[in-house]
Amino acid sequence: MNIDVFHNYNRKDLLKEFRHLRYVKNNRSYFLYFIFECGECIYVGETSNIFWRMVKHKGKCSDTTVIYLEEYQDKQEVLKLEKHYIRTLKPKFNNRYCLEGQLELFAA
Repeated sequence: MNIDVFHNYNRKDLLKEFRHLRYVKNNRSYFLYFIFECGECIYVGETSNIFWRMVKHKGKCSDTTVIYLEEYQDKQEVLKLEKHYIRTLKPKFNNRYCLEGQLELFAA
């Protein structure tokens, strides 16, 4: 995984950078993001509104958390990438796609 191509933020700066999404209901962009704590990926996610998603992730983020983020236009691409990285990295806060025989949202 080449994380260098992603933008990185701490939670406070990310919320400041994307505060314009506070009132957007139908965003046509999709974000793939990784939450890293002490150099370890603890969560992989996707969302159309990164501002509100980071508000909800307050409990997963500390002062040392680094969030890597990339924006995409194709929702299916983001969902496939999210699935791939969850299976590859097995972050401790992700359940989806990690367990054997688990119901999946779409076929591999």
